[in-house]
Amino acid sequence: MHNKTAPFVLALLVSTLPAQAQDFLGGDDFAFDSSAIETSESHWTDGFKTTLEHSHTQVPGDPNRQQSSARLEYEGNLAEGWYLKLDTRYRYFYADDDLAENRGGAYGKNKWQRAWLQYSRGSCTATAGRQTLIWGTVEGTFVTDIVTPFDYTEQLLTDFGNVRLAQDMLVGDCFVGSHQFQAFYTPDARTDIFQHHRLTFQLAPGFPEEDLSVDAEEEWGFRYKVTGSGFDLSLMAARLFDNTPTVVVDLPSSPNDPLSTLLAPFLAGTAPRPDIPVESKLARFNLLGMASSVAIGRLLLKFEAAHRDRQLIQISGEATERYDAALGFEYTTSGNHMFNGGIWGTHFKNDNVDTRDTQVLTLGWRKTYLNDNLIMSLLGNWSSEPRFGALTVLAEYQWNDYWNTALALSVADLDELEIPTPIIPAEEAATVSIKYEF
Repeated sequence: MHNKTAPFVLALLVSTLPAQAQDFLGGDDFAFDSSAIETSESHWTDGFKTTLEHSHTQVPGDPNRQQSSARLEYEGNLAEGWYLKLDTRYRYFYADDDLAENRGGAYGKNKWQRAWLQYSRGSCTATAGRQTLIWGTVEGTFVTDIVTPFDYTEQLLTDFGNVRLAQDMLVGDCFVGSHQFQAFYTPDARTDIFQHHRLTFQLAPGFPEEDLSVDAEEEWGFRYKVTGSGFDLSLMAARLFDNTPTVVVDLPSSPNDPLSTLLAPFLAGTAPRPDIPVESKLARFNLLGMASSVAIGRLLLKFEAAHRDRQLIQISGEATERYDAALGFEYTTSGNHMFNGGIWGTHFKNDNVDTRDTQVLTLGWRKTYLNDNLIMSLLGNWSSEPRFGALTVLAEYQWNDYWNTALALSVADLDELEIPTPIIPAEEAATVSIKYEF
């Protein structure tokens, strides 16, 4: 008898629970007032961010960089389909900073890194204003990623994005399924920045300094990208200018003699200074390129190739074609160690400049620790022409929502480097920076 009535009693208890719960929630002892919840509406000022930073780089015996900066950023929706992004930064260069010493004293400089307005409709966007456009896939190589120039007054530690120079552009993107169509137009292209005063070149001691300033004109290009299961392929075509001027020396009637031979009598004091005109030129060329990546589990393989139909050779000013190719990888371990690397080679189609062919190796690593508050990263580079090697290790720590500090240690082999490279100040360097964000 007991076994037969138990299911009935259990069913009765279960059936009364919803009613009891409803009585409990609806009784006088329990009241839920939604008006007590405070909700804050978004305001246009929420898009602002301010960063104050001071950095110091020390090389043996002398400070290399001593700078303070104030950066103001804003981004937000203006209306449906309209988006605005602003990013400006003022830097003050102290008197013992190398850039200030070369200029003649301490100074300040403001730069707009981003100031663009974007309109989106459906699967297409149009972005107008100051911005960067990054092509290519292999990190640390610049086979097809040559639309955006460099600002070498910024410091390269482990992220190449820190030294890219924005320019005024119109960029359009449309996505159709797995296909992307992109076009850009730059009315007045910019070139690499090495210093904040007139860039000059001196052929030899005793010769006048020649102004290397030269302005590029309009640039434009297209990119098509298709994405599939575990792969993507991009095809590019563009009309561009070189990002760095080429020094061209108008040699006298003995072009087969090396320049050092022509200058030797003057440098020895046995002959007057020869009249050798020097000018700065920018090569204008057509670029055809492709880039692809293939994912194999945690491994991402990358490849790029490009052809430039016209390049100018330093000093002689000869025009030649140029071929570039790069092979790289990205790999993330189960412990979230992120590795990347690549090899980049260039070849000039000119028998007189075979020795100028270049091979570049690059290697990077990144890992977060301590609940993502500590970020460790590494960047290594080796180049055959000009010949040098460099390695930088960077540690960044986020103390709280406002304070961030960073320490970088760099070593380099510059024994065979004849002309200083702007990205490597010395064979040994240490950089310390502190940021306050709000």
